[in-house]
Amino acid sequence: MSWRRALLAAGLTAGIAAGGLGLGLNGAVWHFQTEGEQSRFGLWVIMQARVEAERMTTALTRASLQDTPQAREELALRLELLWGRIQQLSGDATQRDLTGLQRLQEALPSMRRLMLEIEDGLNAPDGDLARILPLVRALEQPLQDTATEINGLRQDHAREELLGIAARLRLLILGFFLVLACASALVVMLALSGRRARQAQHAAETAEAEARQASGTLRTLVDGVPAMISTFDTNRRFTFTNHALQEFCGRTEAQLLGRRPDEAGLSHDIDADVAQVLMTGRPVAPLEREAPDRYGHLRCILTTTVPLFDENGRLREVLRTGLDVTQRRQAEQRARHLSEHDALTDLPNRMLFNQELSRRLRQEPCSLALHLVDLDGFRQVNDTHGQAMGDTMLMAVARRLAGLVRPQDMLARLGGDEFAVLQRAGTEGEGLLLASRIIQSLAQPFQLGDLSIRSGASLGLATLRDGESGTVTPETMMARADLALTTARRAGRGRYMAFSPEMEGQAMERRQLQAELVAGLGAGQLHLVYQPKFGLHDQRIAGVEALLRWNHPVRGPVSPAEFIPLAEDAGLALPMAGFVLRSAAAQAVAWRAQGMELPVAVNLSGELIGLDDALELVRSVLAETGLPAHLLEVEVTESTFIGDSEAARQMLLALREMGVRVALDDFGTGFSSLAYLQKLPIDVLKVDRSFVRDLETSPASARIVDTVVRLAHGLGARVVAEGVETTGQLAALRKLGCDMVQGFLLARPQPAEAIPAHMRIEQHESLPLSA
Repeated sequence: MSWRRALLAAGLTAGIAAGGLGLGLNGAVWHFQTEGEQSRFGLWVIMQARVEAERMTTALTRASLQDTPQAREELALRLELLWGRIQQLSGDATQRDLTGLQRLQEALPSMRRLMLEIEDGLNAPDGDLARILPLVRALEQPLQDTATEINGLRQDHAREELLGIAARLRLLILGFFLVLACASALVVMLALSGRRARQAQHAAETAEAEARQASGTLRTLVDGVPAMISTFDTNRRFTFTNHALQEFCGRTEAQLLGRRPDEAGLSHDIDADVAQVLMTGRPVAPLEREAPDRYGHLRCILTTTVPLFDENGRLREVLRTGLDVTQRRQAEQRARHLSEHDALTDLPNRMLFNQELSRRLRQEPCSLALHLVDLDGFRQVNDTHGQAMGDTMLMAVARRLAGLVRPQDMLARLGGDEFAVLQRAGTEGEGLLLASRIIQSLAQPFQLGDLSIRSGASLGLATLRDGESGTVTPETMMARADLALTTARRAGRGRYMAFSPEMEGQAMERRQLQAELVAGLGAGQLHLVYQPKFGLHDQRIAGVEALLRWNHPVRGPVSPAEFIPLAEDAGLALPMAGFVLRSAAAQAVAWRAQGMELPVAVNLSGELIGLDDALELVRSVLAETGLPAHLLEVEVTESTFIGDSEAARQMLLALREMGVRVALDDFGTGFSSLAYLQKLPIDVLKVDRSFVRDLETSPASARIVDTVVRLAHGLGARVVAEGVETTGQLAALRKLGCDMVQGFLLARPQPAEAIPAHMRIEQHESLPLSA
């Protein structure tokens, strides 16, 4: 019986050992599950909450210096992200026994009040952003304390698993040996019951396999984290490294354990951060640093370094994590580059140029020259050859300008066909020299594929004058250069002009005259005169051209060449066109009531061609006045079609559908005249006075007029020659087959009441009316 009791005791011992083994394995699984739950918080979320707080503070500090609607929008976005991170961290506080998160949960009401105060300050248009800064900083400390505690708690769990795995394995192995001992004592029983022996052996093998699997799973979990994780002892030596860190630095765990980062050839920042934590006992805030990877390539790493304490509060280890955020950094840099550079030419854009202009005015104002460059014929290139060719030309212009400036100068594309150069020039003479070189260079043709295109440019130059250092703003410099550019354009294009104080006086005079024009239009100072057009085939008046005049109460008569551009600059093109159309149409209706059906021609500004408002204006004038559409003629110039020729064509077609006649003025003086004639609905061609003037002395002019007459007749259009001042010109035009003529020889522009006296050209007895 004694041996049976011994066997029974051994069986009980084996059972107890097996139970202990099961409990040990169950404890390991429980610890593994705890670590898995902790990982839900994620190192990234913890770090991002702190990063968002710092970004909010930085954005608020920057906005306090320059309060703009865009800055406030960015602050509102940052505030929303920060609150989202806080709620994400605190959302699990009620489900876990984590004191740090519970304190954050308790602090949420007060933090929410702070967030509302901040939000109210951002929404108020006159809100003081500097006052909000302390409120934001008040959020940082509880967030920092919570993040630190959560970090510490999570890493304590991870470290306990790493440090305790060996102890658990020892317990498991001891249990394993106890099972083996019990199994040896039960040899006799196994002999009597082979099936029971095999089951016990299988249970032992299963327990051993599960122990190995638990250890391997925990290691796999840590190695599978994308962040680089490492721990250090109090001597700053590696005690643990995961796979991500080993892959990044190209070292095995054996090459790292027991060594300091410097000894292992790693970045000095690692050792410095660990030393700081050991010295202060406080974590190092998340920082973005550059570190070389195993191939020597610099990568941007977001790092955090925190202390790990034992149950007695003594600092026993340091945990460091690093996340490669190089792609994110590159994406941010690319986005910033795109926001500051022109997408087509990759030159700095207007925003970056203005920033550099402001900086140089503060730091080096005595050596600054600003050039504004505008291409003269670019719109024609875009319209004639398409936008793709226009883009190609802009890139060619950018390359040519880049070859003229020095590295210390700045070349930018401000938009469209406008470029700018910020030059370090010791004297105005240096600025003038560069301006001359730019104009000469851009005057040369551009070879774009099979096309040779000549454009040219105008340039405005502004330099600082003596005594202006530190007093001139970027806006003033830009305004001066733009004024010089405008003066260069008015002087004939293809040239450069340097700003002078006299230009400001002239600009002020123009603005004054512009204001008086606006007032004069409303006060009835503008009126129409009419110049008759005579038919050479029947010697009768064939129509009149309505011409706008301005009698200033103080200045007297103001030339249309002076006030019409002023009206267009002031945005008066449409109101002035309405005045002219209504006055001319009403007068034509009055003549018709007197038995004279005289077509009246009205010049329409190129700015209005293609606009629906202008088309509707013509339609409404015809309806209001009751003028038959065939008695209204709209005159346009070739420059009208340099912009959007298709829109212009559609508008002229719509006018033709109404019954309004269309005349092309100043024919032959623009670009691609024959090309336009092929696709535009033209009823009348007007021969420019420059060809008529030389008819008596230049055979070439006679041939040109003859060609125009034949071409127009071939297209079914009539020809009007303007600027007839001599009887010889009149005779030559008759011989060439011209349909109508107008000029000072026949009749000057005159009031409406004088027109009936010119009903027949026969009244001019001195004119050679027969061949």
